Amino acid sequence: MPYCTVCKIETEFEYDIALSNGDYIHYSCIITLQMRKHEIETVLQKQKPQLILSLFAPTEVAEQNVMPASEIEDLRAKLAKLKSVLTAVYDQLPCWPPDWDERKRQVIRQNGSVCSHCKREKDVYLLHDITVFEGGTNELDNLVLICAACHASMYREGDIFRTITPNPSQSEFKEQVAEIQSAINNHQKIMFDYKKPSDRRWTTRVVVPDRLLNIPNSRESGETLCVEGFCELRQDTRVFSLDRMKELEVIED
Repeated sequence: MPYCTVCKIETEFEYDIALSNGDYIHYSCIITLQMRKHEIETVLQKQKPQLILSLFAPTEVAEQNVMPASEIEDLRAKLAKLKSVLTAVYDQLPCWPPDWDERKRQVIRQNGSVCSHCKREKDVYLLHDITVFEGGTNELDNLVLICAACHASMYREGDIFRTITPNPSQSEFKEQVAEIQSAINNHQKIMFDYKKPSDRRWTTRVVVPDRLLNIPNSRESGETLCVEGFCELRQDTRVFSLDRMKELEVIED
C-alpha cells in the first residue's frame, strides 16, 4: 500500500488521490491543511486593525487583548510553511488546483498578458503546456497563456451529435468511438479501466460522457483521441485518452 505524502499513513487506491509524481495523499489531509491555513489567515486578518491602531493610540491597544508580536511572527511562519506544502501538493494534483487563479496571476506577472502562440497582448486563458493526462503538472513552468482565437484553432472537437471519424492512426479505436458516441447520444454512462503513466495500477472509472475530441500532442506531431465527461470517482469533469482505456462498456440505466 502507498503512503500519504503528508501524514505518512497508508492510503487507499480507490478513495485517495494519486499525484502526478507518483505520490499519494489523503483527501482528508488536503482538507486539514486548507482549514488550518484559513484559521491562521483569519487570526492574522483580525490583528491588522489592532496593529494600525497601535501606531496612533498605543495606550488603547495596550488595554485590549492584543496578540504579542512574537506570536504574530510565529503564525506568519506557520502560514508560510502551510502555503508551501499546499503549493507542492497542488503542483501535482491530477486536475486543476484550487489556486488556479493565483497561478494565472503569477504567470501574467512574469510574462504579461501575451498569448504564447500568436505573441500578441490579449485577454488570455491559462492552460497546461503538457496536459495532465499526458503526464504534465500544474507547476508554473508547465503553464502557458493563450488567447481565445489561438485556443479555438488548436482544439478540433468532434460533433457530439454525429459520429467522429478516427483518422488512420486512430483506426484501432473505431469500436470504442462507436460505443462512446452511442452512450453520448442516448445519455448513458460508460465504464472502463484507466491507467495514467504516473499510476501504479488500473482504476475503474464510471463516466457520463459529454463529447469526443482530438487534442494535439504537446511533445510530438499528431493528435490524441479523447473523451470528456463527468467522472463519478473524482466527482469532476475529466478528459480521458482512449489509448489508456481498456474493458470499455456502456452501462444500461
